[in-house]
Amino acid sequence: MNGKTRRKRTAPSALDVARIANVSRSTVSRTFTEGASIDPATRSLVLEAARSLGYRPRSAAASMVEEPVVGRTVGLVMANLDNPFYQAVLAGFLGELHQRGLRVMCRAAAALDGTEIEISSMLEQGVDAMIVAASGLRSGAIEACAAAGVPVVLFNRAVEGVDAFSVQTDNVAGARAIAELLVLGGHKRIAFINGLEGASTNRDRLAGLTQRLEELGLERPIQEWGEYTFEGGREAAKRLMMQTEPPDAIFAANDISALGALEGLRRDLSISVPEEVSVVGFDDIPMASWPSFNLTTVRQRRNKMIAAAMAMIDDIMAAKEAEKRTVIVDSRLILRGSARLARSEPDQPS
Repeated sequence: MNGKTRRKRTAPSALDVARIANVSRSTVSRTFTEGASIDPATRSLVLEAARSLGYRPRSAAASMVEEPVVGRTVGLVMANLDNPFYQAVLAGFLGELHQRGLRVMCRAAAALDGTEIEISSMLEQGVDAMIVAASGLRSGAIEACAAAGVPVVLFNRAVEGVDAFSVQTDNVAGARAIAELLVLGGHKRIAFINGLEGASTNRDRLAGLTQRLEELGLERPIQEWGEYTFEGGREAAKRLMMQTEPPDAIFAANDISALGALEGLRRDLSISVPEEVSVVGFDDIPMASWPSFNLTTVRQRRNKMIAAAMAMIDDIMAAKEAEKRTVIVDSRLILRGSARLARSEPDQPS
């Protein structure tokens, strides 16, 4: 053997194709996935790069677990796991990460300050990237990740003044649609049940509601706090209705607190919904469609958001210096029976 060891020649990978074509690894995957959406010009670039390398894709699942990412670890920090929306998000991320052959280090932040504690713990144990879907995150935690060379993908939230990957629902547009729906339904005094102070989702939903109400000539919303919880929403609705001039419509910052508000109105105060008071939520969790709730709400396109976040993870795994970006995913107003509609406007407002 003359003291030399011959290295086995390895077949070209999707990552090799991505580098030649100057695209992300996820773009290569979409090129070879039947029915996937991709720009024709980009598809041609990828196919030409694949031909030049002699790349032959395996099945879609197998192509996502080739050796370049095997053994690498992604940290996943979650909170609000009592909310079915985030339970589904967690399941979605775990499936996508495992499909790619990535190890997962998962932590649940139990309190508002728990997010930074869990991030610090992950940095000490060592991760290659991190997905954070939890409130209570401040810029210092992101800066610590940057100093450690660990890219962060923020899911369904933003942190002002930090440079990070981010995927968010268009919370402002969703809340504006709710404001317009309620005004078209004849409501004059609208309330907002806040979630958590400092949460970007809460801030943006309140901002969208307030902006559109003012544009339509109504006063700013009355506010109470519900902490994004069922009991919080229930008690907040009861406090709102005890005011001298109670609201005729309530928009809760998420579905769980909206369901609590329904319980407080119907069962505790014997108030008819939507005849006396309309109630609207945000998320479109499975329980929102149950006949006993029949909640009008805004649907977050969870699968689309997860796909956008995973495209960022693919880019990070391909190149540590992947360009940071923010993706805003559109939402959809879902009309059910908990809110009065304009008689002349049975469908969604324009």
